[in-house]
Amino acid sequence: MRFAIIGGDRRQIETALFLNSKNHSVVTYGLPKIKGINETANDFNILADCDAMILPLPVTKDNTTINSPLIDKDIYISDILQLKPKFIFGGMISDNLCDVFESKKIDYYDYYKSEKLTIKNAVLTAEAAVSIAIQNCDRSIYNSKSLVIGYGRIGKQLAKYLNTLGSEVTATSRNEETLVNIEIDGITPLKTDEILDFVSNFDFIFNTVPAPILNSDFFANCKPTVFVEDLATNSGVSLNEAKKFGINADIYGGLPGKYSPITAAEFITNEILNKCKSVKFKS
Repeated sequence: MRFAIIGGDRRQIETALFLNSKNHSVVTYGLPKIKGINETANDFNILADCDAMILPLPVTKDNTTINSPLIDKDIYISDILQLKPKFIFGGMISDNLCDVFESKKIDYYDYYKSEKLTIKNAVLTAEAAVSIAIQNCDRSIYNSKSLVIGYGRIGKQLAKYLNTLGSEVTATSRNEETLVNIEIDGITPLKTDEILDFVSNFDFIFNTVPAPILNSDFFANCKPTVFVEDLATNSGVSLNEAKKFGINADIYGGLPGKYSPITAAEFITNEILNKCKSVKFKS
């Protein structure tokens, strides 16, 4: 097959190399030059000849441009659509963009909706989160107290890693059934609404919930030496408030693409190739 890989981070670079190693034809746009891979900066229209386009994870952050952090120019979704792509693969395709694809009768597949892929991605995110904590704090994970806010795919894997490394781990949820599962997994459960009563106990705090939990009241009650990682998308974390209280906190997004792009790309590419087996591509 002939794939056009457009925009994205290091995962897109590794995807190009992985597909090339599997004897697929690959052209790229919106990426740095990759040795052994065709680069189409001077011939945008060649993308239209490909069997499928592979867009990044997430595809877009503004519903206008393709997510392209490795280059200094914008790639407009409208320009891509004018090429009348035969098929589009993308990760975390917004509802708005899905509506656009459907209105233009463009076939597409959101590879991030694969349960297998999202679980594997959660493993990579949790692994990177632990690495960041170790690098940015003067104390060890071992013999520490950690709080994981949220017990979804990432939170569950993160709590498991921290527990294995010898941290006393607490995880939160608003759901009673999830709280029971947290306890069964050997982690201390805590209702999300009760965080402020206990937040001062923790050396490490990891937020996986896309809600404005990390606010002024939260940071005012934290231990001064705590290290806080926000792993959630659009959580509304107030870094200015963290700074005001002298709290070491930051937002850490897209960790698989930064810390393990080769593995993340293999997961994504395998999902795409498996989907290709059941797709009838337009000629």
